[in-house]
Amino acid sequence: MQTSLYTGISGLNANLSALSVIGNNVANINTNGFKSSRVLFEDIMAQTASGGNEIGLGVNMSGTQRIFSQGAFETTASGLDMAISGNGFFTLADSTGTYYTRAGQFRIDKDSFLVNPGDLNVQGYMADAAGVLGNIIGDVQISNSAIAPNPTATVEVSANVDSNAIITGFVFTAGSNEYIAANDGSGFTADLITDGGLTSGTSYSGAEVAIAIKNALEGTNSSGDTYTVAYADQTGLFTITNDTGNSNSITIDWAGASTANTLLGFTADDTIAVAASASSDVAAGTFTVASAADTSNFSVPVTVYDSLGNDHVITVYFRKDSLGGTGNIWDWYAVVDAADSTSGNTELQANGTLTFNTTGALFSDSSVTYPTGGFDFSGGGVQDQTIDFDFGLSTVAGGAGKEGITQYGTDSAVSAIAQDGFTAGSLQRISVDSEGLIRGVFSNGRTRNLAQLILATFQSQEGLTGVGRTLYQETADSGQPLLSNPGSSGKGLIQSSTLELANVDLASEFISMITAQRGFQANSRIITTTDDILAELVNLKR
Repeated sequence: MQTSLYTGISGLNANLSALSVIGNNVANINTNGFKSSRVLFEDIMAQTASGGNEIGLGVNMSGTQRIFSQGAFETTASGLDMAISGNGFFTLADSTGTYYTRAGQFRIDKDSFLVNPGDLNVQGYMADAAGVLGNIIGDVQISNSAIAPNPTATVEVSANVDSNAIITGFVFTAGSNEYIAANDGSGFTADLITDGGLTSGTSYSGAEVAIAIKNALEGTNSSGDTYTVAYADQTGLFTITNDTGNSNSITIDWAGASTANTLLGFTADDTIAVAASASSDVAAGTFTVASAADTSNFSVPVTVYDSLGNDHVITVYFRKDSLGGTGNIWDWYAVVDAADSTSGNTELQANGTLTFNTTGALFSDSSVTYPTGGFDFSGGGVQDQTIDFDFGLSTVAGGAGKEGITQYGTDSAVSAIAQDGFTAGSLQRISVDSEGLIRGVFSNGRTRNLAQLILATFQSQEGLTGVGRTLYQETADSGQPLLSNPGSSGKGLIQSSTLELANVDLASEFISMITAQRGFQANSRIITTTDDILAELVNLKR
């Protein structure tokens, strides 16, 4: 008889334990990252009745089992709130040991460490000043240090230059480049401004310059020769023809000129002979910094940075030079304005040549030439700064150009400019991607890797022991933690600005609560019934 009393008591105790577990689940329904538990029961068999019949001694709570199913997600306003979609635990540590959690409510403390509400340090890999991640796991610290400036080393230009552009823009300056020294046997000097009728400092087309050359030659020579001067705006050539067959040939040698007419492509040592009743081509047209807009076809401003992070504007001018054997040839000139130049003068500080093939693709790109030895920017930065200009030439010899600069029969226009320099910047905000990579966004628009979180998985996560505050610690039953990046080795991904809710199913918990209550009531009836029977036995002697 008394055995049934103890059987009933075991039922009462077991169902009370179940109610305690259910109550804990319900109490933590709003605890982020909380994982619900359930009670596991087992029967007690320790008595054999006559005839070999087995009589149980009640029920025993064999243990509890934590359910690690995925909880729902809640979107938050904090970028440091994180949830794990899939397997894994955030790794935390302090002087007392290492802990694991699914609750990703993190913040940055006064020492710039990433911590949870209990001031445990989040673990991960830190990046160096260049953004390269290390391979030693430690406390994640988000420093507010500034990002150092980076001088521009490469400028990439994607644009189109108009294949129909004419070679234009001739600007002559009195006393500088207006002379034509010629010799017809007597020698004479022609002045394109005084004798040719041009105005100093005014931009003229090639056809207008051709008329001026004709006027200057015919108006100043003593033999009375006449000339035909023509200009081809696609090839950039002046053709000078001596029309008088019975006259001496004329030699343009610049010997009598006070200053060589470099604008027409000559130095004082160059000579060209135009025989009687013959003609000769004269290459003409050069870029001049003082008249950059007039002696070019197209320009692109580019902002670059020096070694101190100061920004400077380079204007890249493109000038159609001539029609080559495989396509048109263009020259480009990088000019630095006086305000950005160390010398205080507007200077040509880099230039090169672009050759296009007949499909409009870039065929060849000359090496950059630095007339001043490199870029000399004002502001105290390193002088002779070398900047490579990448116009998208194919790396395959003789191949068609890749995306970059083209020469098609449409208006000249730039489609993209990129350069790799930047000024100094301070940390403005941080972001966390799905792989746990923490990036800093700086005031100069740059981003840099700061750290990467790690996740832990276990051979048996049910073997972890809970220590409160939604924290777990490893045990012999869980096995050692397997640490790696989110998204690798079966681990879940990180969702930023998100928290994982408790996985408590309230409806299921209420049903379990009713079941435990009914079990408790039923076992209490066992005890009262047994008590009644024992009372009847006592009353038999009466």
